[in-house]
Amino acid sequence: MVPDREGFLYPGVDMDKCVSCGLCEKVCPILHREHHEEKTEGYIIRYKDEKIVEESTSGGAFTAFATYLLSKGYVVYGAGYGKEMQVVYKMASKPEELHEMRGSKFVQSTLGNTFRTIKKQLKESKKVLFTGTPCQVSGLIRYLGSKPETLICIDFVCRGVPSPGLWKNYVTMMEKKYNAKMVGARFKHKTYGYHATTMKIDFANGKSWYGSGRVDPMMKAFVSEMASRPSCHACAFKGAGRQSDITMFDCYEFSKLTGMEDDGKGYSSVLVHSQTGKKLLHAVEGDVCKIPVPTDRLIHENGIMVCNSARPHEKRNVFYDAASVMSIDKAIQKIAPITIRDYIIEKAKRIIFLTGTMKYIRKLKKKQNVKIVKQERQSGEQL
Repeated sequence: MVPDREGFLYPGVDMDKCVSCGLCEKVCPILHREHHEEKTEGYIIRYKDEKIVEESTSGGAFTAFATYLLSKGYVVYGAGYGKEMQVVYKMASKPEELHEMRGSKFVQSTLGNTFRTIKKQLKESKKVLFTGTPCQVSGLIRYLGSKPETLICIDFVCRGVPSPGLWKNYVTMMEKKYNAKMVGARFKHKTYGYHATTMKIDFANGKSWYGSGRVDPMMKAFVSEMASRPSCHACAFKGAGRQSDITMFDCYEFSKLTGMEDDGKGYSSVLVHSQTGKKLLHAVEGDVCKIPVPTDRLIHENGIMVCNSARPHEKRNVFYDAASVMSIDKAIQKIAPITIRDYIIEKAKRIIFLTGTMKYIRKLKKKQNVKIVKQERQSGEQL
């Protein structure tokens, strides 16, 4: 895998060694797209362990599924961090190893020999849970030739992935700026609750940085669509019908969908695609709160990225050109400057949160959403 100028990894072929067997084309999930007609069911779930929910991006769905499967002898694959904070695939064989797999990582992960290892484990009759992007799940199944019963796949709704090179740029910049080694990262930390996304960076000296997409250069590049891989803007793996057994994504519109108040701690939207997925969800029912929701409504309210690719920022290429020769914070300042006003608003947000004003504002909004849902239901019953 060879990085391009933007830091994205692409396969490099040594034509002196290639024997023209055509196997790479044969297993390519882009050249051989799979279409699935199996009926998908929608749910909102939350893990009952509040500590796990606090550490998770949404409602802790991944941990609920992974913990159960570990108890049944499965090994679990998910994205974690390497020694230099690069996003890499890791294997967990016990619950305490799931910690760094929790939480979103808005970076193209490095798989290394993960597929080869999984294939070997499956041949040795081991049971495997693989979690990843839809393209990674499809790639694994194509690589294996078919999906064995001892493999469970869970994907998540993906907006797009920034490059490993850009992330390395960010890590280097932050370590230099704060004169300390980075030892942890949470892309969607619940600093101000589930509905206010914040980047949290931990350093070896015990200090931490908190910043939303308004002031953090990596988050700003991601949310403004300056950072995603070009193929992500025409993703071949969108849609409700997927090769995975289960799909997970955020559930920001809990009140609107259920008519119940949202406590701001986070819920997970879940799409179940297969009988294997149904059995898994049923198996964890004692560990989660589960609410069935019509699939089309769940996707409409929370899952716009289930079916749609994100549109690139008009200056995306200019941004990556700049980031290839300078630090990410300077590249952002050149393309979409972070202003003093942004820092003032960010600081004010913290004050509003600490004084409880933010909680009051959200409570009013939630009550309004609950009122709207109840009115819609009453109107439907009258009709």
